[in-house]
Amino acid sequence: MLTTLTRTPPHTTKPALVFLHFFGGSIQSWNAVLDQLAEEFYCLTIDLPGFGESPALTEHQSVDDVSNEVAAVITAQLGTRPFLLIGHSMGGKIALALAAGTLADYRSTGLRGMVLLAPSPPGAEPITNKDRQEMLEQPSLPPDEQRKAAGKTVANITNLPLSDTIRQQLIADNLRSSPQGWSAWLTTGSLNDITDRMGRIDVPVTILAGDHDNALPHSVQSTMVQPYLPQATIEIISGAGHLLPLETPTAVSRAIRNLSDRVH
Repeated sequence: MLTTLTRTPPHTTKPALVFLHFFGGSIQSWNAVLDQLAEEFYCLTIDLPGFGESPALTEHQSVDDVSNEVAAVITAQLGTRPFLLIGHSMGGKIALALAAGTLADYRSTGLRGMVLLAPSPPGAEPITNKDRQEMLEQPSLPPDEQRKAAGKTVANITNLPLSDTIRQQLIADNLRSSPQGWSAWLTTGSLNDITDRMGRIDVPVTILAGDHDNALPHSVQSTMVQPYLPQATIEIISGAGHLLPLETPTAVSRAIRNLSDRVH
């Protein structure tokens, strides 16, 4: 069972928000955004399999395996309630699979739109062989070397300043990722090709990308994501790196509110 956290306002008629985090992240990755939205929206955050406190499914879990688990959680907690999917990086690809319908033919009638933050594309993610191999080796390193590698990752994928508290939380999340979930994304999920299903997505989509993103440069969004989603709009956030929910939570919250207003 996946670990979840909900924040529920006293009363709202707005669509619920479902948050799916980035590779190496967790529920905690959304704290700064939730602090701005939780009084307006029903918010459901999910630790994806192998990350945070959720156990991995297998060491070869695919995008569809993960999407089916997430779909079950959404159905159990939201029923037929309208909702928006908010997916970041790895979570963006999971959101795309959910919106298109997985191999189990799940497609929620409650989905009203998506906000994708630097999403991993529906085809194979453009990771160099060198970077992929270095990441695959991280779980087998001695603990102090793992911590150094996690700290280096945080530094490489951010551009705007973060507090030491947030930086330490990011490192802790990175280190508590299960070896199975970590390996599965790098060897299976990031390589899965679900492009043939993207034509099924008919809800509004907003894509946010930082102009200093070293992990998935904003050019990836215009060349490897938007061509499959002609209805999508792309907003480039000046100065931001890859960790948009923590670097620019106000811009992320604004985009979510704007999409909610469009579909509500």
